[in-house]
Amino acid sequence: MQNLGLTEEQRLIRDNVRALAREKFAPGAAAADRQYKPPIENLKILVDHGYTGMFMPEEYGGSGLGLMENVLVVEQIARYCANTAMLFSCTDGATPRAILGIGSEDHKAKYLARIVKGELLTAWSMSEPNAGSDVGNVQTKAVREGDELIINGSKLWCTAAQVSDLFLVLVRLDAAPGMRGVGAVLVERDTPGFTIGKHLDLLGLRGTGMAELVFDNCRIPAGNLFLEAGRMRELLGVLDADRISGNPPVCLGIAQSAFENVVAHVKERQQFGKPLADNQGLQWKLAEMAMDIEAARALLYRAAARVDEGHPSIVDTSITKAYVNQMAVRVTNEAMQLAGACGLSEEYPYERYFRDARGMSIGYGTVEIHRSSIAREIISGRYTA
Repeated sequence: MQNLGLTEEQRLIRDNVRALAREKFAPGAAAADRQYKPPIENLKILVDHGYTGMFMPEEYGGSGLGLMENVLVVEQIARYCANTAMLFSCTDGATPRAILGIGSEDHKAKYLARIVKGELLTAWSMSEPNAGSDVGNVQTKAVREGDELIINGSKLWCTAAQVSDLFLVLVRLDAAPGMRGVGAVLVERDTPGFTIGKHLDLLGLRGTGMAELVFDNCRIPAGNLFLEAGRMRELLGVLDADRISGNPPVCLGIAQSAFENVVAHVKERQQFGKPLADNQGLQWKLAEMAMDIEAARALLYRAAARVDEGHPSIVDTSITKAYVNQMAVRVTNEAMQLAGACGLSEEYPYERYFRDARGMSIGYGTVEIHRSSIAREIISGRYTA
């Protein structure tokens, strides 16, 4: 692995998290998948080692570091347990970033320090049956009544829902069409009228606690209004950063682990009196996988560095997210193929790597949505190489 311009401190963070994840998270990774059980005990370990809230200012208990450090932590966790990486990126991602970036002072004072300490796990809820990437079609409503907001509706595909304490929920606040009528509220888990619905069984990432949210005359204080209607683009800007620090480094970590495991396999596995690794055709496949991984890592680190330098870009976000997604699917699929029958067996990690990687091309905006974003920037003339 190349350092790609990382500072000494960043390399130290990367290496320390890798060692921690290898020792503490890898042994339970398969069980979390098979049992559909979120490994929240791993989040406590990350809190104890100071890896939560790294981007938070010191006044809230954070380290004041950048997006790059967050990317490095998520990538290394995902190499050994993708479910832990997803849970970490949820509770250390979009919701706390949004509170820090555009939340009120009351919201910051009430929640941020508790999130950094691991006292509150957070989730972000946008998707509905007819409103995934189409934010303007959100139907869950929040209506003002005196000093309260009354919420009715439901949400789908909420990662970490089963274990989270605080939810940032996109809702329709007024009758303005499309995204102009959509805002956001903060809902605490024990709020009357709010229930966590059925567990959503998935192809992969089965230990992420994904579930639906149900709001039945759920009453929250008016002070829990997070974002008024008409300001949704501010919140989506936060999600752009999260699309760099959450989904792609998980994919990268999964792909790296699949690659390393299959390299060891073909060096050890004997066929026709010699190791599989002696076959030139297989060597070329390994070379292609390594090229794919390193290209994805370079894209991801560049995108994170540009955000930290104050130059975020929709194109960077979409190119990175789409390319790293597809890279992970290619690499994990090839690893499963090179492992032969072992690649299909639950006794080995290859089929889990593929299952975990596949859904990432759908979550956080489909690959197709990101291609459209890239094309829009190209045609408008805003894209420059």
